[in-house]
Amino acid sequence: MQEDIDHLTQWINEIQVIINDLNSKKRSSDILVFMIGSTSQDNGDGRPYLTPIRKISNGFVFGSIVYSQTQAILLSSKIDGHVDFIFVDAEKKLPINNNPDHSPFDYFEITDNNLNKSRMVEYGNISSVCSNIIQSSHMFAYKGNDMTVDTTWLFLIEKFRELSGMKILIYGAGNIGNKLALKLVECGCDVIFITRDLLKTETIIDSLNRIKSQSVLSSITASMEPEISSKDVDAIIGCTNAEPVINETMVENMNQRGVVIDIGKGTIFQNAIDACNKKGIETWRLDITAIINSLISSSTSMQSLLRSSFGRREIIDNIFIVSGGFIGSKYDIIVDSYIQPKTIVGVCEGSGKIFFDLDELAQKNLELVEDFIKRSNQAS
Repeated sequence: MQEDIDHLTQWINEIQVIINDLNSKKRSSDILVFMIGSTSQDNGDGRPYLTPIRKISNGFVFGSIVYSQTQAILLSSKIDGHVDFIFVDAEKKLPINNNPDHSPFDYFEITDNNLNKSRMVEYGNISSVCSNIIQSSHMFAYKGNDMTVDTTWLFLIEKFRELSGMKILIYGAGNIGNKLALKLVECGCDVIFITRDLLKTETIIDSLNRIKSQSVLSSITASMEPEISSKDVDAIIGCTNAEPVINETMVENMNQRGVVIDIGKGTIFQNAIDACNKKGIETWRLDITAIINSLISSSTSMQSLLRSSFGRREIIDNIFIVSGGFIGSKYDIIVDSYIQPKTIVGVCEGSGKIFFDLDELAQKNLELVEDFIKRSNQAS
């Protein structure tokens, strides 16, 4: 793929303008998050594009979709240090490129020592190359497809409250469709895959049905007849790559209280959308806004845990305290923070377990740590 230097220049300039604008708007306690994503869908000749600016509970988030490791490297080098957090898609969606166009490195004067411009073969993993470039902003990896699955699941939970016993049709048995099917069948949904390759899909379905808990009575099946299989379904989910597949007849056949979800962005024919509106069936185009706050919160919380709570240290001769999920040795004392303990949680029994009934040594260690915490608090 030949990189479009003019487009890349405009793209980078626009990103830098937005970053400067958002940095001027955010409060001192706010954060600015940039998300670098990738996709197997390419409707723009490999030209990267921006994703919407979203207001989150404590700042702003926006990002870009890239189509090559070259673009990911260029972008990382231009935003590193100018945003607080950079989230990079860890899923490998881009094809291997044995002859990548690295001319942007010279054009944009990227001279990073971690970059071997002469020998690089692009294997499609953008997180690996971004991690070599990003040094100042804090980098987190995320899985874009998993975010899509979790967002869809949350939408269905909010829409129906209880999924057990529901019948859901998924059009497209790719990565997202398979992950979503497993999540739904484990909630008690009967899932029907619509596919063009029944033999291949049945092999996948057999694996998914084996993976799910054997106590789950619902199952995943496959069909090549969408109109027949859509009879009385509660939800139709389009997971094809921007290809319209959900038609008017399918909508007419589904439950009156159902919902149609467009994950693949363009999977619903216009006449099907009109039929939904006429029938009062809600349609939803996938929007990850609801889950971004959760992703950022959990990632920053893990960062905080590893920096301030996760660990083990000796406070008295052969008396150790642990916290943050650190697996201690037998008789180690579990506290809220091994750095500045204030509360005792329990005593390690060994093998990751905790004492329910303290023996003599456990009681002795507990009392010693209680005294240590009391003296430390008085001193501070």
